Amino acid sequence: MLAQTAINNKHKASEQMNPYPFQISDNGQFAIIAAIESEDLYNKYYPLFEKHGYEGNGYCWEGHIIQILEKNNSGLLEHIEFDPEAGGFYAYADSKEAMEDFISLISPIFSDINKLEEYIQSADRNRIDD
Repeated sequence: MLAQTAINNKHKASEQMNPYPFQISDNGQFAIIAAIESEDLYNKYYPLFEKHGYEGNGYCWEGHIIQILEKNNSGLLEHIEFDPEAGGFYAYADSKEAMEDFISLISPIFSDINKLEEYIQSADRNRIDD
């Protein structure tokens, strides 16, 4: 009974998961994408990254996300393959669970500009390739 309750709660949490600013796909590839040159994301994120001397491209997002994961869930890095481009952030998880863990950790940070700015300010600039 407890196991079924835990499964039901995880399923409900998964349904309520807000991936913004990412788009996710679990069609077997478990893709995590941010179209950072879209008008919405460009207007929200480029000024913030530029304020701190970053370009704000996909490589920049990758560097910051890796450092966030290292601080909060370094084991998840073993399950994510990054494939950024200048105009977009692309990553692929090796399972639905890893994709959901990524989204549940990273989306709330990227959805809260103040929280994201704290991470940007504490990042190791030498490890950001933009």
